[in-house]
Amino acid sequence: MKKLNILSIIAITAITLVSCKKDRVCECSVGSQVYKTTYNETTKRTAKDACVSSTVDFGQGSAVKIECKLK
Repeated sequence: MKKLNILSIIAITAITLVSCKKDRVCECSVGSQVYKTTYNETTKRTAKDACVSSTVDFGQGSAVKIECKLK
């Protein structure tokens, strides 16, 4: 019974910490330049969904890769 209580407390604490809202920073790099975007008071999942890498195609074989990571 004591182990069950401890495990319950640990699980609730973990869920609370993961889902807490705070400022998150998305760092994107294009070549040697780095751009940062701050998402205020958001969950990690929401910020991760918004912070995505992509490739921009300018046509005629010209494309730029934008790599983004959540910090």
